[in-house]
Amino acid sequence: MELNVSSRSHDGHVSVIVVGEIDLYTAPRLHGELTVVIDNAAPGSRVIIDMSGVDFCDSTGMNVLLTSLRQATDRDVGFELTAPQPAVKKILQVTGLDSVFTISPGQATVPGE
Repeated sequence: MELNVSSRSHDGHVSVIVVGEIDLYTAPRLHGELTVVIDNAAPGSRVIIDMSGVDFCDSTGMNVLLTSLRQATDRDVGFELTAPQPAVKKILQVTGLDSVFTISPGQATVPGE
C-alpha cells in the first residue's frame, strides 16, 4: 500500500498528516519527510503527527517515529502523535512506546485553523 505524507504549518507549528501503511517499504519516505519538517522547525515549536489515516505500522515505522522524536528533542521541538487507529495504538501499548510519545486522542489541529 502507498503512503501519503503531507504537512502544513501555522504560527510555527507543523501538522503532518500520514495516510496508509508504515512498513519496511514506506518507512524511508516517512523518515525523509519528518526529517525535513523537524530540521525546518523553530526551537520551541511543535510537530504534530496525525496518525488517524494509518492502518498499520510495523517495527520499522516505530523506529522512524522514535528517531524523529529524538531528532525533535535534540532541536527543542515538541513531537506529538494524534489519533492513532486501534491497531497502531495497540502496538504502542504492547511495546511500551505509549509512555515514550505524547499521544492525544483527537485529530491534529494547527492552532488558529
